[in-house]
Amino acid sequence: MRGFVWFLAVIVVVGCARGPAPPKRGKLEGKVTLNGKPVASGLVRFMALDPSALNVVAQVKDGQYSLPAEQGPTKGKYRVEFSVPSATKQRMPNDEVPGTFMEIAPETLPPRYHRDSQITIDYEPDQPRSHDFQLLAP
Repeated sequence: MRGFVWFLAVIVVVGCARGPAPPKRGKLEGKVTLNGKPVASGLVRFMALDPSALNVVAQVKDGQYSLPAEQGPTKGKYRVEFSVPSATKQRMPNDEVPGTFMEIAPETLPPRYHRDSQITIDYEPDQPRSHDFQLLAP
């Protein structure tokens, strides 16, 4: 009996340790320009539209972004959002701590490139390719 209980415990531990494999992620890179010029600094967010996909964020520097495969997205459709903060910060009251101020960098892009973005991509980690974005703003 004691041998059977030990055997059963080993089966349970081995079965629990295996679990489902994590979803396959892939490399993602590209260029971001604003009015034909490389974006100096900002973010590009890939927001998963498929329930099984993962949201990812990449830093943009000198018009380029790159995510290695271990940080990249999984297979699926993504809505793409951009953020290009102003180089000039503004001093604003801090609502969480009355009487204090905080510095924020206002967004330079119109809402159609961030909260109202309609830009989408279909991503396949087995066939990674460059995704370049050409943004236009006044």
